[in-house]
Amino acid sequence: MRLTENFVDNEFYCPCCRKQEMTEEFLLELQILRTKCNFPFKINSGWRCETHNAKVSSSSRNQHTAGCAVDVSVKDRYKRATFIKYVLESGYFKDIAVDKTFIHLGKGNKNQGIGVY
Repeated sequence: MRLTENFVDNEFYCPCCRKQEMTEEFLLELQILRTKCNFPFKINSGWRCETHNAKVSSSSRNQHTAGCAVDVSVKDRYKRATFIKYVLESGYFKDIAVDKTFIHLGKGNKNQGIGVY
Protein backbone atom coordinates (compact mmCIF):
# COMPACT_ATOMS: atom_id res chain seq x y z
CA MET A 1 0.00 0.00 0.00
CA ARG A 2 1.28 3.46 -0.91
CA LEU A 3 1.96 5.65 2.15
CA THR A 4 3.26 8.72 0.31
CA GLU A 5 4.08 9.61 -3.26
CA ASN A 6 7.38 7.69 -3.15
CA PHE A 7 7.10 5.25 -0.26
CA VAL A 8 5.11 2.05 0.24
CA ASP A 9 4.31 0.30 3.50
CA ASN A 10 6.52 -2.77 3.04
CA GLU A 11 9.64 -0.57 2.98
CA PHE A 12 9.05 0.11 6.69
CA TYR A 13 8.04 -3.39 7.87
CA CYS A 14 9.72 -4.92 10.89
CA PRO A 15 11.59 -8.01 9.62
CA CYS A 16 10.44 -9.93 12.69
CA CYS A 17 6.65 -9.47 12.64
CA ARG A 18 6.07 -7.81 9.22
CA LYS A 19 4.15 -4.89 10.76
CA GLN A 20 4.80 -1.18 10.51
CA GLU A 21 3.59 1.70 12.63
CA MET A 22 5.39 4.73 11.23
CA THR A 23 3.85 8.06 12.25
CA GLU A 24 2.14 10.14 9.59
CA GLU A 25 4.19 13.19 10.58
CA PHE A 26 7.48 11.34 10.13
CA LEU A 27 6.43 9.91 6.76
CA LEU A 28 5.40 13.38 5.57
CA GLU A 29 8.81 14.81 6.50
CA LEU A 30 10.57 11.87 4.86
CA GLN A 31 8.55 12.47 1.68
CA ILE A 32 9.49 16.16 1.72
CA LEU A 33 13.14 15.09 1.96
CA ARG A 34 12.71 12.60 -0.90
CA THR A 35 11.09 15.26 -3.09
CA LYS A 36 13.93 17.72 -2.44
CA CYS A 37 16.58 15.11 -3.18
CA ASN A 38 14.90 14.15 -6.46
CA PHE A 39 16.49 10.68 -6.26
CA PRO A 40 15.47 7.51 -4.45
CA PHE A 41 17.10 6.20 -1.29
CA LYS A 42 16.71 2.75 0.24
CA ILE A 43 15.03 2.25 3.60
CA ASN A 44 17.24 -0.30 5.41
CA SER A 45 15.27 -0.24 8.65
CA GLY A 46 11.97 1.41 9.46
CA TRP A 47 9.56 0.50 12.23
CA ARG A 48 10.71 -2.15 14.72
CA CYS A 49 8.71 -4.16 17.23
CA GLU A 50 10.13 -4.34 20.76
CA THR A 51 11.37 -7.91 20.20
CA HIS A 52 13.34 -7.08 17.05
CA ASN A 53 14.62 -3.82 18.50
CA ALA A 54 16.04 -5.68 21.51
CA LYS A 55 18.03 -7.88 19.09
CA VAL A 56 19.53 -5.04 17.02
CA SER A 57 19.79 -2.04 19.35
CA SER A 58 21.09 -1.38 22.83
CA SER A 59 18.66 1.53 23.23
CA SER A 60 15.46 0.71 25.09
CA ARG A 61 13.85 4.03 24.14
CA ASN A 62 14.44 3.63 20.44
CA GLN A 63 12.71 5.92 17.97
CA HIS A 64 12.29 3.04 15.52
CA THR A 65 9.78 1.45 17.92
CA ALA A 66 7.91 4.77 18.09
CA GLY A 67 7.65 5.03 14.30
CA CYS A 68 9.78 8.14 14.01
CA ALA A 69 13.16 6.88 12.75
CA VAL A 70 14.66 5.14 9.73
CA ASP A 71 18.04 3.94 8.59
CA VAL A 72 18.61 4.68 4.91
CA SER A 73 21.20 3.84 2.33
CA VAL A 74 22.55 6.27 -0.27
CA LYS A 75 25.41 4.60 -2.16
CA ASP A 76 26.60 7.38 -4.51
CA ARG A 77 28.89 9.73 -2.57
CA TYR A 78 27.64 12.87 -4.31
CA LYS A 79 24.01 11.94 -3.69
CA ARG A 80 24.94 11.07 -0.10
CA ALA A 81 26.35 14.57 0.39
CA THR A 82 23.22 16.11 -1.15
CA PHE A 83 21.04 13.91 1.05
CA ILE A 84 22.85 14.98 4.24
CA LYS A 85 22.66 18.65 3.18
CA TYR A 86 18.88 18.44 2.80
CA VAL A 87 18.51 16.52 6.06
CA LEU A 88 20.34 19.28 7.92
CA GLU A 89 18.36 22.01 6.18
CA SER A 90 15.03 20.37 7.01
CA GLY A 91 15.28 21.12 10.73
CA TYR A 92 12.93 18.22 11.46
CA PHE A 93 15.45 15.41 11.89
CA LYS A 94 17.28 16.05 15.15
CA ASP A 95 18.81 12.60 15.64
CA ILE A 96 21.22 12.03 12.76
CA ALA A 97 23.97 9.43 12.69
CA VAL A 98 26.22 8.69 9.75
CA ASP A 99 27.73 5.23 9.38
CA LYS A 100 29.71 3.74 6.50
CA THR A 101 26.72 1.73 5.30
CA PHE A 102 23.69 3.73 6.45
CA ILE A 103 22.41 7.06 7.71
CA HIS A 104 20.08 7.07 10.71
CA LEU A 105 17.36 9.73 10.73
CA GLY A 106 15.21 10.21 13.78
CA LYS A 107 12.79 12.89 14.82
CA GLY A 108 14.79 13.15 18.03
CA ASN A 109 14.71 16.14 20.30
CA LYS A 110 16.60 19.41 20.57
CA ASN A 111 19.29 17.84 22.80
CA GLN A 112 20.29 15.27 20.22
CA GLY A 113 22.61 16.01 17.36
CA ILE A 114 24.75 14.56 14.66
CA GLY A 115 26.84 11.48 15.34
CA VAL A 116 29.38 9.65 13.24
CA TYR A 117 29.89 5.96 13.92
